[in-house]
Amino acid sequence: MIEIEESTGNVYQDLGGGDACEMQTKSEAVMKLAALMEAAQMSGSEAADKLEISLEKLEEILRGRFRDVPSAAISKYLNQISVNEA
Repeated sequence: MIEIEESTGNVYQDLGGGDACEMQTKSEAVMKLAALMEAAQMSGSEAADKLEISLEKLEEILRGRFRDVPSAAISKYLNQISVNEA
C-alpha cells in the first residue's frame, strides 16, 4: 500500500530543500512577475528589455530555474515590471 503524506504547503520543504523558505518566496515572486507580464500583454522580449536581462535568462526564470538567481534580483525584476506598468 502506498503511504500518502500531507504537504506542509511548501513543496521545497516537502522535498527536503535546505533553502525551502527562500525558494518558496522566489517562486511566489516569479508567479507574480508572470501574471504582471500576462496582464500587460507584454512579450518575453519586451519584459527582458525592461529588466535588462537576456530573453533566455527570463525564460529560464519563468520556467522555474531560479535557484541560482538571488532573491534580491527577482524582487528587483518584479518591482521593475510593476513600476513600468503602473
